[in-house]
Amino acid sequence: MRIALGLEAAQPGLLPLLADPGLLAAIDATAELLTLADGFAQPGADGPDALLLANWLGARSRQVGILPGVAVNFLEPFHVSTGIATLDHVTEGRAGLLVQPLRGARPAQARRAIGPLPGFPEPEAAALAADTAEAIAVIRALWDSWQDDAIIRDPVSQRFVDAERLHYIRFQGQRFSVLGPSITPRPPQGQPVVAIDLQASDDPAQAAGAELVFLGAEATALAPALRGAPLVFADVLVGDSARPGLRWDGSAGQLAALGRLPGVAGLRLVPADPARDLAPLLAALPPVRPGAGSLRQRLGLPPAPNRNINVAA
Repeated sequence: MRIALGLEAAQPGLLPLLADPGLLAAIDATAELLTLADGFAQPGADGPDALLLANWLGARSRQVGILPGVAVNFLEPFHVSTGIATLDHVTEGRAGLLVQPLRGARPAQARRAIGPLPGFPEPEAAALAADTAEAIAVIRALWDSWQDDAIIRDPVSQRFVDAERLHYIRFQGQRFSVLGPSITPRPPQGQPVVAIDLQASDDPAQAAGAELVFLGAEATALAPALRGAPLVFADVLVGDSARPGLRWDGSAGQLAALGRLPGVAGLRLVPADPARDLAPLLAALPPVRPGAGSLRQRLGLPPAPNRNINVAA
């Protein structure tokens, strides 16, 4: 059974916790993945940028896979791509991207905050879903815009990069276009793991561009509809959260039973109050086997060869 931790970058007191070497060592020893949800995707939330926090955390951790959340509908896919690629270099192949759909009133709020600028989707579900699919396609294409051997470090010609091994992606979508190539070398994994958060009210079709799906604690009924997704994790709440859904009481037996849910390959444990719940949660978990290879390899995902192709809208 695979174990992930679900944290929110905006949670009070999280930064001092993650700065504790002992607690971070416990995370490395007991969790295969850690997701950092970004506050921008949640009404009323604030706090550090999850992608920047993940790069800080990546340099301090040694084993756990790190997937920062990104509200891809309202951030530049070019910068998301370079940020995740940087994280993959920092962690030597432990990075992923957690796509966070905006729900309820949040898309309209974000649109008003940004203003009437071109390139952003309308706050309707269909437009947001189409924009998410395009953003993921661009992010992936930019990861492939450098060939694996593009960095040559040739002292004779005094060239660091072979420009012929960099490629334009020439993406033209409904609302934005990206020429490329990236300004960051191809990630060590080639394609860092792309995951998406889904809640009970979401259309399972949104998972089409993801390799890993996290189902909200009340959304496990969606699992049978996600047969095409290689990996599905179910959220399990820890602590006295007021949210509905699956909960863990701290016993090994219940944890094993939750891991046998149909269509579920792993559990993402979500502490209600990390300052109170995280240390006892980690102490109750069995140790994870030391990770060998990249996060893709550890999750059993196929290799990601460089496609070097233009992405059609």
